[in-house]
Amino acid sequence: MIDSQSVTIIATLHNSGSLVYQLLQRLSLHRDEGHEIVLVDDGSTDGTADRLREYADRCSGVKLIASAESHGVARARSLGLSEARGDFVWFVDDDDAWDPTIVSQFLRAARESGADIVVCRADLRRTEGGVGTVIDGIDADIVVSRDDAWSLLLAGKLNGYLWNKMIKRTLLGADPFERLSSQSDFTGVARAVARCRSVRFIPGILYFHMVREGSITRSRDPKLQNLQRAHDVALELHSGPMNQSLESAAVSFFTAWFLVLPLGNTPTRVGANWSTRFDGLTLARQVTRGLLMADVRAYSWRVYVTVLLMTKFGVPYLLALDFAHRVRRLGRMIGERK
Repeated sequence: MIDSQSVTIIATLHNSGSLVYQLLQRLSLHRDEGHEIVLVDDGSTDGTADRLREYADRCSGVKLIASAESHGVARARSLGLSEARGDFVWFVDDDDAWDPTIVSQFLRAARESGADIVVCRADLRRTEGGVGTVIDGIDADIVVSRDDAWSLLLAGKLNGYLWNKMIKRTLLGADPFERLSSQSDFTGVARAVARCRSVRFIPGILYFHMVREGSITRSRDPKLQNLQRAHDVALELHSGPMNQSLESAAVSFFTAWFLVLPLGNTPTRVGANWSTRFDGLTLARQVTRGLLMADVRAYSWRVYVTVLLMTKFGVPYLLALDFAHRVRRLGRMIGERK
């Protein structure tokens, strides 16, 4: 077991506006606890860098990296990682919230188990103080081996979000994040899981991810090629250190839920133009031709049936999906007005 550990908290920002003040208030608590904080400004033009510089100048234990131009969140995170000196790193987003005890709970779990990665549960919220939906983590206090953690990742039970995971810094290396506008966090998490010895899950919901207009997940121009690249990174890792103990059916299921379903569904979910929706459907059908659907069915009937409906019915499927999302958005708007 490890007797003492240190944590570096890394926050990347770009034109964060008033959110900067909320972020710095949250980080100040952890700075007071003695944890290192690395702030990375990715070429902001709205004064964010000046606010961060003022904070870093007057606070010990805070480092600031300010880029003159924006190069994207993946590079910004790697820059932050290059300045980190903690045994572990924890990445946070500027517009999210978290339980003030999250770092102490992470450290306690690592100290008790010797795990290289600690994962808490996280939920997604669309309004401040609203009811959340759990999007990652396990409702159990368990330690799993690397191979079991990799199986959970392929099965979609351990997701690629960075912010609800404390990761041993040496697992990430110098530049673990693919230079993608989305899915870069998944590539870093996948590389860390592939290199770890064990992962500790703690059941508390400690991180709250806010979905806001303008966020990557809400973009009406989803980058389908990013999904393909992140998927390929996972398969490259699987064919390396992971290939001795996991069945090929897990890979088929991973391709189905991680790549095929988002290719076909995400453009409609975010309201992309119909050309992008048709492109996604075409790519989904192409990928499905190489899948062993019996393996997908063995893992999940729901995913199996959805893939079949998507690939068999095509445009009618997209029309039905579009209608369902419109009804859901309308219901959400009515609920928020009450």
